[in-house]
Amino acid sequence: MNNYDGLFILNIQGKDEGLKEAIESIEKEIEGFGGKINGTQKMDRKRFERMAGDLDSGFYVNVQFTLAPDKVEPLRSKLTLNEIVYRQFYLKQETVAA
Repeated sequence: MNNYDGLFILNIQGKDEGLKEAIESIEKEIEGFGGKINGTQKMDRKRFERMAGDLDSGFYVNVQFTLAPDKVEPLRSKLTLNEIVYRQFYLKQETVAA
């Protein structure tokens, strides 16, 4: 199991009340692949530097989780199908020897 930081940009234009449900759905998907949520940080809505079609901003959420390395790509594929997840980025946390 590795520790990861997942940055998710959510497309919840005009649906701020759906933010909690969107975050919960991402966490449930991670747990569905055998992961464990270590923390979630709601950032804020930010405007994009470049327009991406008709979408001009997204809500950023950072989720720290533990997951088996072979489950990251299936998780990414599954979340790609979720219309609320506009973009997703994963960073493996390096372990530091004491």
